Amino acid sequence: MKTKMSEEGIATQLLQESVGKNVLVKLKGRRSVRGKIKGFDKQMNIVITDAIETIEQTNNNNPEKDQESQIGDTLIRGDNVITIAVL
Repeated sequence: MKTKMSEEGIATQLLQESVGKNVLVKLKGRRSVRGKIKGFDKQMNIVITDAIETIEQTNNNNPEKDQESQIGDTLIRGDNVITIAVL
């Protein structure tokens, strides 16, 4: 008998396969972080190494360049994550 994998199980499997790979993590508040996944937990808190944070600048009258900062190693709280893409 075939059983369906839970959504949590699929997310955990995909994150496990992404450990050691470069990813783009989109966050709430028009922010994103690029870097390499070092680890994660069941709440989807993610540790990223060599991280670069990008803050999207949105000003309709004067479009500015997005702001980037090298932030090194960082812990991203899972409830702030919108999407994760392997680069």
